[in-house]
Amino acid sequence: MTNKVQKVAVLGGSFDPVTNAHISVIKNLSKKFSRVVVLPCRISPFKQDGCTASGEERVAMLRKVTAELENVKVSKWEIKRETVSYTADAIRHYREKYENAEIHFVIGSDCLAGLPDWKDADYLAANAVFTLVRRPGYSVSKKVMENLRELGFNIKSAGFKGEEGSSSLVRAAVAFGKEEDFVPKEIAEYIKERSLYTEYVPFVKAFSVFGMKTERIEHTFRAVKEGIRLCKIYGEDVHEVITALILHDIGKYADLETLEKHKVRCERYGEISVTAPQVLHAHVSAAIARDYFKLNDRIVSAIRKHTTGDEEMSMLDKIVYLADAAEEGRDYAGAKSLRSLASRDIDKAMLRALRATIRKVKEEKRMLCVDTALACKKFAERVKAKKDALAAAPVFAEKNERLAKTEIKPQTNRQSDEKFADLKSKGGRTLAEFIAEKLSEKKGRDIVIIDVAQKTVLADCFVIAGANSTTAVKAMADYVDEKLSKDHGIEPLRRDISPKWAALDYGDVIVHVQHAEAREFYRLEKLWDNGDNVTRFND
Repeated sequence: MTNKVQKVAVLGGSFDPVTNAHISVIKNLSKKFSRVVVLPCRISPFKQDGCTASGEERVAMLRKVTAELENVKVSKWEIKRETVSYTADAIRHYREKYENAEIHFVIGSDCLAGLPDWKDADYLAANAVFTLVRRPGYSVSKKVMENLRELGFNIKSAGFKGEEGSSSLVRAAVAFGKEEDFVPKEIAEYIKERSLYTEYVPFVKAFSVFGMKTERIEHTFRAVKEGIRLCKIYGEDVHEVITALILHDIGKYADLETLEKHKVRCERYGEISVTAPQVLHAHVSAAIARDYFKLNDRIVSAIRKHTTGDEEMSMLDKIVYLADAAEEGRDYAGAKSLRSLASRDIDKAMLRALRATIRKVKEEKRMLCVDTALACKKFAERVKAKKDALAAAPVFAEKNERLAKTEIKPQTNRQSDEKFADLKSKGGRTLAEFIAEKLSEKKGRDIVIIDVAQKTVLADCFVIAGANSTTAVKAMADYVDEKLSKDHGIEPLRRDISPKWAALDYGDVIVHVQHAEAREFYRLEKLWDNGDNVTRFND
């Protein structure tokens, strides 16, 4: 029977616990593959603290929900191994087991960008097909796909989308009594019978101690959902995010008598209750986290800052602030766009949220907290610093100065031979595509073409490419310069070369070759993106 298997899908993971989202993926895979191997790990390289449920318990849960799927096998191969589970080891094992089959490893869109960093990535690129399942809230950028193709990875779409519901969310849901929203009834019953996933239960039980109201508890759970989504985008500790968000409003209805009874000290209670009562609960909640639950300073800080913000905010602080401000139950104007912005640029989202708070406070003629004003000023400076640095970067500074003096758009007709004339007759876009092709030949990474004609007089198009080293920055710029100069008689109006950024100005087209650090800092795509003007080359 093994030899008859043509295509094998291997679905690995912790499955701690298996969720409705997992089950949906498994069922869809069973319709497309002759064999689906579900492979719970013993020790995940991404979660080396271990799983909450034992290997046997996770296998038991998986077998409960796959029993009726004849071509699905739940394997204990990794559970039996006394080592960290790596995908490359699994691929080697199943290539040997199913020697005549095509092996597909199933990967979620939330994990795709990190694929080149996996152990034995070269082996994976050469020996496996990666079947991509797109997960809600985790988009796949074209530049990520381009990178993976360049590195030799074979990525194919699964042809269906995953459902919402991570294992982290289920573990939080257990504390709120909402696990049946994310797992089948038989799994919910199994979890209760074995008292699994109870780490957050003490926090939710304490809601009644401090007088939490039902509507506030519902808001809290929605904030937890949003926080989990953001922490996976930005790589933050999911346990700390969940803990901080469960407790961020626990002090909202607590009175002094209750706090004193449970030895909770809120040092500024009297002062804040008079000057800024609307933010008192954040300080009380932080005190409960510190004194009642004995939690660490990072979590306490995130809870304290979640209403006012602060000049200094960690990634955990920002995620908690935005998850509270933009959870899916928030229906104020701009909530949906704030959620979207938070996924792309968390500092810009913080600035937008803080400004909205300040406007609301002014409209309601309340006293603005100093912390909020200072936080807004700090984030405005941070966002502006990136734009200012970009304006002062090679090419832009010189061109801005020249344009200010002359008010003349750079000349666009400098072709010197017939071949280039043909290229130019099709416009700056064609020149940009030619340059992108040359950058690709020199192994440029994440190559994009941005149409900026409607946004600036600097050029019609920008071409941006990433480089892995300072040597590669110069080599790629030199290659483009040589191809246009020698083959087409075209010289750049300006050529700026620095170790981490090379810029070539061809009038209609400006070329940027950036080291990874410079590209991440300046983020040209984000600055000039208006939603439909960015093209990923060779995507």
